[in-house]
Amino acid sequence: MALQKCLLVTDDPDDHQAFTDALTEISDKAVVVVILDSHKALSLLLEKSFIPDYIFIDLSMTGIRINTFLKTLKKEIDLENIPTVLYGDNQTFFDTGEYGALHYFKKEYEYSELKDLLKSCFTPSPPGLTN
Repeated sequence: MALQKCLLVTDDPDDHQAFTDALTEISDKAVVVVILDSHKALSLLLEKSFIPDYIFIDLSMTGIRINTFLKTLKKEIDLENIPTVLYGDNQTFFDTGEYGALHYFKKEYEYSELKDLLKSCFTPSPPGLTN
């Protein structure tokens, strides 16, 4: 299995630790790159020097404009199909499908929930089975 890259966009140090720990437990072929600011994350992605397999975005970050972020990704041919997972404090205002997000989960997650989500992303299905 090839190295799998995850971009985590959050300014929450607890999320940095939780994502890194969970991914380390799940796969020895996955790495997490953490960026604290959505504008810097978008700039990195648009440079196309780093293209992750998954993007996880904290909607609770200060200054995030998620609609702009996702719309910009969807306009770029090399970025438009990257699965994007959103998480935050309040889901009621956000329709994940509207901007092509893969999934939404609540910010007050249990570690086991996070681990299960990451496992579903980063663990390949056995041949002949689909998710």
